[in-house]
Amino acid sequence: MALGNPQRKKSPLGVLIMLTSLVIAAFLGAAAGLVWQSSDWFSEKPEEQTLTSQDDPA
Repeated sequence: MALGNPQRKKSPLGVLIMLTSLVIAAFLGAAAGLVWQSSDWFSEKPEEQTLTSQDDPA
């Protein structure tokens, strides 16, 4: 005769915590990517200026 509960208590998987952290990580990654894409911090090319007939002083 066994004493106690014969079924083991299952540990919780924490699905909601994992889902929440995945959504937050995706949002932060997308925001960082957009900031990186729109910034010109590391661009080595100088900006080019195109002269038109309206900008020409002659």
